[in-house]
Amino acid sequence: MNSVVAQIESLDETLASAVREMFATETIPDLAGEDIAALLVATGKLQRRLEGLQVEAAVQVSERSQGIRDERLTTAYGCARPTEMVRMLTLSDSRSANKRMKAAGFVQRVRGITDGVFLPPRYPMLRDAMISGDLGLEGFLAATEPLEAAGTRITASARIEADRQLGAFARGIYSDLDSGSDAVQGPLPTPEELRALATVLVAYLDPDGAEPSDDVAQRERSFTIGRVRNGTARVAGNLLPEVAAQLKLLMDSSLNPQVDGPQDLGVHFVPSEDEALGDDGSCPDTTYVDTRTRTQKQHDAFASMVNVAARAGDVSDLGGAAPTLIVTANAEDYATGTGWGTVVNTGDLVPMSVAAQTACAGGIQRVLFDENGRIVSLGTSARIFNALQRRAIVIRDGGCVVPGCMIPATWCEVHHVQEHAAGGPTHTDNGVLLCWFHHRTLHLSHWQVRMRDGLPEIRGPEWWDRERRWWPARKSRPKARQPVWPVASDQ
Repeated sequence: MNSVVAQIESLDETLASAVREMFATETIPDLAGEDIAALLVATGKLQRRLEGLQVEAAVQVSERSQGIRDERLTTAYGCARPTEMVRMLTLSDSRSANKRMKAAGFVQRVRGITDGVFLPPRYPMLRDAMISGDLGLEGFLAATEPLEAAGTRITASARIEADRQLGAFARGIYSDLDSGSDAVQGPLPTPEELRALATVLVAYLDPDGAEPSDDVAQRERSFTIGRVRNGTARVAGNLLPEVAAQLKLLMDSSLNPQVDGPQDLGVHFVPSEDEALGDDGSCPDTTYVDTRTRTQKQHDAFASMVNVAARAGDVSDLGGAAPTLIVTANAEDYATGTGWGTVVNTGDLVPMSVAAQTACAGGIQRVLFDENGRIVSLGTSARIFNALQRRAIVIRDGGCVVPGCMIPATWCEVHHVQEHAAGGPTHTDNGVLLCWFHHRTLHLSHWQVRMRDGLPEIRGPEWWDRERRWWPARKSRPKARQPVWPVASDQ
């Protein structure tokens, strides 16, 4: 057996022995944090080195699988194509094998006819970074894909210069080309960072390439909303870059609204006997636990955006009025909180709790019918907080009043604390700000809201306050009237 293969197999045996011992003695669960990080760094470098060897082997598979069929390497191993051989021998899937073969095409070298010396590959510096173990397969493809997408619009000399800069960056070598300063060894970049640099280089090397790309993007832009299945409607499409960027900014402003300081959890509480005051005499902050996944939070942020747009008054009219979501429900079902409501423009069924929520949010209308189909109640502007009321409530509450929720006021809906159907007035003393998520789920959660002397008070679940007392929403109390911490009410 070739000494190279023997060395790799010897290393594998050593690694296998070490790994078996680690798992047998449960070493990894007892490692310190810095050792866990070091383990990930070391295994990442091993993986990159192995990927470099696999790509180089894939080059040979490609070269030796040409010519007469009976003489091909793939034929000897019973494979139809080089990709299939790589997939079978590495026990990888087709996608991973295709990536290895794609990279092999970019690092493949041709021997000179006269002297037999290897000529440089298409990306020599990136190949060197793979050989050194600094660059893995994903990073290599991330760096080359933008350049390959530009095609012949980039000259060979320009591609070589891009390869030089990307290769240096892939090895963590940083230098200021304009000032001519000495290179500095820094941290290795991620594939995303390599792709970003490659994209910037392409923009400089191919300034005219954006126009045809934009033409393609204009043709492929789309946005569709599917039918409701199992309670949700699937959304799909292709957004233009500037639209996607604006949407991400809006979502970020909702998911992480306080970017200039630590999160203010909103409420402090008086410590019980087994909870001491802090060194400065203050009480510990409440802890807010949000169990939503990030994708669920993004959905709720998007829902808030839709509701903000609906009440903004700047969108086109439909039938002479602002676009209004109409949810119909049977009056008896609505009174008992059972049954289903119907979204008029789609025909989709929604739980009665959603029909109840529509009574509070602007740009939404509720229609109630009796058992014979007669209209017995029609949501009007009297049930919706007007602009002046909303502005006053926004100033008072400052955002969603649920402790720990950092959704800003402009994204919130105004909630009737006492339901309008139960006689609750559409008045600032009966309205509080809730984000879309807490407005939608308030009846399902252990959070409760009430008004006292025109200010909202909060009662939380037991994990938040074991005694489940009522607390003034700190963001709602004028600063001049705020003590060190609000005093809870047991009434």
